[in-house]
Amino acid sequence: MAIAFFHKKTQIGDLTSVLEDYLTDDEVVFVKKAHKLAEKAHEGQFRQSGESYIHHPLAVALILADLKLDYYCIVAAILHDCIEDTPVTKDEVEQEFGSQVAHIVEGVSKLTNLEFTSSSQKQAKNFQKLVFAMSKDMRVMIIKLADRLHNMRTLESMSDEKKIQKAKETSELHAPIARRLGLHSIRVELDDLCFQTLHPRKYLILKRKIKKQYGNQKKMIALTQTEIENRLKLEGINAEVKGRQKQPFSVYHKMKTKSLKFSEVLDMHAFRVIVDSTSACYQALGQLHSLYKPLPLKFKDYIAAAKPNGYQSIHTVLLGPRKMFIEVQIRSQEMHFISEYGIAAHWHYKSTDKPSEKLAQNWLGSLLDIQQNSDSSIDFLESTKVDLFPDEVFVFTPAGKIIQLPQRATVLDFSYAVHTNVGKRTQKATINGNEAGLATELKSGQTVEITTSRLVKPKPDWLDMVITSKAKTAIKAQLKENSKVELSKLGKHLISDALKYQKIDINDIPKEKWKECFKELHCSNFHDLYIKVGLSEIFVAVVINKLLKDISKETINTITINKTKGMAINFAHCCYPIPGDEVTGVLTISKGMVMHRSNCANLAHIKEKNAQWMEIDWKSDDSELFEVSISCLVENRSGTLATMANILANLGVNIENIEQRDKPNAKKLIGMVIVVANIIQLNNVLDKLKGLPHIVSASRY
Repeated sequence: MAIAFFHKKTQIGDLTSVLEDYLTDDEVVFVKKAHKLAEKAHEGQFRQSGESYIHHPLAVALILADLKLDYYCIVAAILHDCIEDTPVTKDEVEQEFGSQVAHIVEGVSKLTNLEFTSSSQKQAKNFQKLVFAMSKDMRVMIIKLADRLHNMRTLESMSDEKKIQKAKETSELHAPIARRLGLHSIRVELDDLCFQTLHPRKYLILKRKIKKQYGNQKKMIALTQTEIENRLKLEGINAEVKGRQKQPFSVYHKMKTKSLKFSEVLDMHAFRVIVDSTSACYQALGQLHSLYKPLPLKFKDYIAAAKPNGYQSIHTVLLGPRKMFIEVQIRSQEMHFISEYGIAAHWHYKSTDKPSEKLAQNWLGSLLDIQQNSDSSIDFLESTKVDLFPDEVFVFTPAGKIIQLPQRATVLDFSYAVHTNVGKRTQKATINGNEAGLATELKSGQTVEITTSRLVKPKPDWLDMVITSKAKTAIKAQLKENSKVELSKLGKHLISDALKYQKIDINDIPKEKWKECFKELHCSNFHDLYIKVGLSEIFVAVVINKLLKDISKETINTITINKTKGMAINFAHCCYPIPGDEVTGVLTISKGMVMHRSNCANLAHIKEKNAQWMEIDWKSDDSELFEVSISCLVENRSGTLATMANILANLGVNIENIEQRDKPNAKKLIGMVIVVANIIQLNNVLDKLKGLPHIVSASRY
């Protein structure tokens, strides 16, 4: 393995000796040519360690050679710092090595100076650049990861502060991306190097403990390997059995996430059983389970349900000789190659139908969709973190299809994972035949069935019910669209009602008048005009004046509203207006119309700001429910709150929120937000509460 060379200065001979195993002679010649160009370009340049700079790109190329990357990638790796740090230009690279190499080198050069540790805003923007670079050619990212790996291997010359900064950055970004792309060897080493830098004492302790345990059990491990080999050979299963030790970070991660002691990490020693086919994997599993006792709940079938990066294998934990716990991974030759090389396997096979390539491109495509629909760089970065740190949950559709989701994913995440159209129309769900809420967290093995309705629309609180970036992005996009529809309805209603005051029907306005109005107000159509009116970007009075020019100069400041549902109307939480109140509507840029009670203390201040406001004649048909705040002063007696809640339940009134405050003289102030249809129902509630013993007073807040 080329990894053995990282302890010394990498030479061109070290690289070519690896490349000759899988590249053609002509391709190796091109690699040597690239080395000569880079060596000359970097002449006189040195790393912080004092060694000649050329050893760095050679070491990066060697890491990639070990992954069996194509010669374009190897050449680009050798030249990856030339455009940025030397007089060599992109055109020169293209002339000597072709456009493909030039584009890869340019892509890596653009990422050279990205820093991810300054401000969160800068970090997020740089991550967007990273994703964009990946979308053009995934090899750009692979070179970047190899570059980071060599930098992590050679941190000694940096200050302690810089070491910690680099390690944090790597653990938060580079290692998760390597995991997502299936680059196993790079990911494992990055994780371990970061762990060593950030927690040096813990790293050394675990390393010693692992070494000691391995030394104590060396004979048993050798015996176990022999027994596995003999059993599979006896049954006619052609298999290669490899033993390995767990790395310190892997053990630490398991201890931390599962709150285990070192002695409780059961699968400290692991074996890989590599067979010829998928069917042989399951045959080998049967034989191993008959040879050693399997541990319940320690079995995972990643062949039937592959990981997002294309990884496939069967994992099982067994009780081996002398009660030694071992983990066995069973996979085919092809699965093993993909598990080791991930997306890099694509360039080895020279085809696009490998699972890792497809999955990586799908993931990248979803990232670009999320990026397009994200409001900010930070929003995009936060949305993506879930995809970079997935602990999988596998659930089933009623048809038996497996849906893979991150841990803590909910029913609503499942709906959107099935299809965006299913997600946005989700009405209710069942888990294993039992009714479940949309925010219910899912567990592996459950069967989830979704009932949809065309009448359902995503709500803002749905964002609190999901964790996957796909669901969050889709909900946000739909809310934006819904908001536009509602604002359009509100704008049309405001204009229509104002015209009715003038005894004019909106449909009687000539088309020419509308066209003039659109032109003067810089609107493209009715929908555009209505939205701008709903947002208060254009005042109703202005529109009416334009439409009724030379007809009437009179405008109104009162409108009638029968229903609020389906329009961009919100209710002020400072006064909680309900039907039956005298109300005033304030048109805002962000929320459409906000209703206040006309006696609201905040209203005068709002009017002083020259906001667009109007009196509302609010007629409700009792089909809608509204929040309202009430305040009760009670004697501090046990059971009083329960009694109040029971009264409200009997009246069919829901409680949305409760707050309590101690008052002097053994009294307590209880504030509630309840849901009622109108002021008549509210007064009935207050009368019932006032009639209770130990209630001093009850009033609207």
